[in-house]
Amino acid sequence: MTKAAKPKRRPRIRAFGVFRLLFLLVIYGASLGAAGIYLAVRTVNQELPSDLGQLLDYQPNRKSVVLSSDGEEIGAFSIENRRIVPLDRMPPHVPAAFLSAEDRRFYKHGGFDLLGITRAAWTNFRSDGDIKQGGSTITQQIIKQTLLAGEEQIGALDMTPEEYVKERKVQKYRRKMKELILSVRLERELTKAEILSIYLNHIYLGHGAYGVGAAAETYFGKEVEDLTVAEAAMLAGLVASPTKYAPHRNMLLARERQRYVLGHMKEDHYISDAEFQAALAEPIALVDESDLNHLASPYFVEHVRQLATKKYGNRDLFKGGLKFYSTLDLGMQAAAEGALRKGLESLDRRLGFRGPIGAVAQTGRGAWTGGPAHPISGANDDTSALADQLLSDQTYGAMVVELPKSGTGVIVDLGPRRLPLAELDARDVRAWRSEKLPTKQLQLGDLLPVRLIVDAKGADGKPTNPARDPALVKEVALAQRPVLQGSLIAMEPSTGRVVAMVGGYDWTASQFDRATQAKRQVGSSIKPFIYAAGIEAGHTPVDHFVDGPYSVQTATGTWTPANYDNRYMGNVTLMTALAFSLNTISVQLSVQVGLDRIIEIMRGFGITSPIPRHISISLGTPDLTPLEVATGYAGIASGGRRITPRFFDLVTDTTGTAVDDLRDLPPGPQVISPEVAYVVTHLMKGVVQRGTARWALQLGRPAAGKTGTSANYRDVWFNGFTSDLLVSVWIGRDDSTPIGDKITGGGVAVPIWVDFMQKAHPRTPVRDFPTPANVTFARVEPWGGDPSGPSPDSVLMPFVRGTLPRNFLSGYPIRAFEDLHAAPTVPSPNVPKVCNSLRCL
Repeated sequence: MTKAAKPKRRPRIRAFGVFRLLFLLVIYGASLGAAGIYLAVRTVNQELPSDLGQLLDYQPNRKSVVLSSDGEEIGAFSIENRRIVPLDRMPPHVPAAFLSAEDRRFYKHGGFDLLGITRAAWTNFRSDGDIKQGGSTITQQIIKQTLLAGEEQIGALDMTPEEYVKERKVQKYRRKMKELILSVRLERELTKAEILSIYLNHIYLGHGAYGVGAAAETYFGKEVEDLTVAEAAMLAGLVASPTKYAPHRNMLLARERQRYVLGHMKEDHYISDAEFQAALAEPIALVDESDLNHLASPYFVEHVRQLATKKYGNRDLFKGGLKFYSTLDLGMQAAAEGALRKGLESLDRRLGFRGPIGAVAQTGRGAWTGGPAHPISGANDDTSALADQLLSDQTYGAMVVELPKSGTGVIVDLGPRRLPLAELDARDVRAWRSEKLPTKQLQLGDLLPVRLIVDAKGADGKPTNPARDPALVKEVALAQRPVLQGSLIAMEPSTGRVVAMVGGYDWTASQFDRATQAKRQVGSSIKPFIYAAGIEAGHTPVDHFVDGPYSVQTATGTWTPANYDNRYMGNVTLMTALAFSLNTISVQLSVQVGLDRIIEIMRGFGITSPIPRHISISLGTPDLTPLEVATGYAGIASGGRRITPRFFDLVTDTTGTAVDDLRDLPPGPQVISPEVAYVVTHLMKGVVQRGTARWALQLGRPAAGKTGTSANYRDVWFNGFTSDLLVSVWIGRDDSTPIGDKITGGGVAVPIWVDFMQKAHPRTPVRDFPTPANVTFARVEPWGGDPSGPSPDSVLMPFVRGTLPRNFLSGYPIRAFEDLHAAPTVPSPNVPKVCNSLRCL
């Protein structure tokens, strides 16, 4: 009997074998993954800088600033508006706000937060290529904004849209890997405090502000040390999106983001619940956006920028954090701007009303009445801006609402208020007729530019505010924008320090600097240089010339210049000729001394513009900038030395080390002798005492100067100085058309000069110009120039030693110096208007 066959046993896969296989697969997979990561890191690391010196020695772009002579910041030059603030100067809640907003585990990670990166990577992978969620730590953000700036920029010219999106994703993750590597390296090199300090000074916070120092000033107008918890939280909230959460743009969104940051700060135990509630309730006061780009003395600051660019280059100027200690005096600058604006507006008023600046349609007049005010801005008298209150120093558009048939009154509507126009202005406005349509006159609905007339002081004697007390404003004045322009330069004649400079009526309307860039015909302002050449050649103030028709043969024919109004004075002395600006005498002197010496003197004083070698320069045909003219006069006022205008005394770098120190420069070369300069200065004193600039006597100090009026009244000048201060004033039109009939330097420029000097002249003792050696004095009769005794009508006249005329040698005997050099008298400020056969003084 055969045995039954045993059934075959099925092979069993042991559970242990499966686990072992899985374990080996995991080990091999992890090893392979680690090898892949190592290879990727090694490959990427080869593309990274081996030296982190850019961050280890952190030197960001810093703005250069210009300071006034009393230490106030008046301007800045920068690509990035940044102010470096050490971490230990910041209140604790400032860095705490940024940590809670951007990196709550900052003190726990070693450069990157793996959980945050994983979460962000998955979210962004599913996006269209844009970062939807950020997982970067503060360390990574620093790396991205410094060492890897511009890393993701790619060209898309040869890609389809799908390929471009894919390549962007690849670049983002490649950059992310570089961030991780560099972040770990940076954490090994720097402390947490150093990293946090770099971050808080580098991060962009919108509105052109880089770092918390610049942001605190930009948004709140304060130093970092003064930031509150609420303000710090609002700044920290800007990091996520500086534009979206900018409080100037959307305060509601900014507040929401602020609450988010404050909530994290409370959770992180940086602030208490009470501090949290107080911060939420705290009102946020922002700096007026119009003040963000305000520039004090803009023409002056812009000229400093041009000088600095030539000397130091754009890189150091815009990135190097230079500090310019300028020569500008803010008080004098304010006086200069006010005097020039007042003078231009006064002259514009004399030239007449030019017509309405616009009109309100019949359908819109109801909305205008009772609505907001319309401040005028820009160069085109735009009235589209709105304001909820009226200010005394602002010009507004006002709609004509009443034109009474009886009388000359005009009632205008400013929106919040309805007021009458000042009587004289109303008369001019009612008399206006259009040049194009003589029948057209002022109508209802026309817009006029006006300014409030405010009682300077209330009943209690204190300054008033029209916005708070409208009853103090009872009428308005016409305030049309002048079509004329002007410049004013104030300079210390002995040093060349420019203490004030205005280059136009309104910087916002025109940035062209007429003080340094406009080349204008100087007219009679050139005559002191001609007289200096004459005195140097041996002429004296009492030499006689005949003022009458005088002809000169030139290459183009016979040239016969004439005086103002074609009137002549006959036999006159040089001192009278300069005092009354007689053209024929200037031409005769130029012929005698030669044009070459006159040009040589002007070049010696620093005038570089082209000067034609033609006899017509004796009447001021050269086109020079006001700064050149002022510099030339400073040379005469300083005793004949060349003076270089100076706009800053000292330049330092970020460490305070002097880059340029101009405070102790040696004096310039001698152009004319001190005695010649003194005699010319004395002749220019005659211009003030009895000539074309007699209005300047109101200053009450010994002053010298010369008026100037170019051909056809296109330019008017006055360049005048005392022992302490020189001021040059120019007025004209940008298109060089005539200003108006009979508009002269003595009638227009001198009053502006006086207005400025009365407000801004240093409060020094009243003193005359210092007398140099080699000068002889004699009393003379002021009109005839004959020797005179010590009578009230005589004047004490200086002569270069050795040039005293013979008839003076046997004249009145000299017993004491007091007989020769009388103490200067202080003129009465009430100087009457005097006219002679030539002109009004």
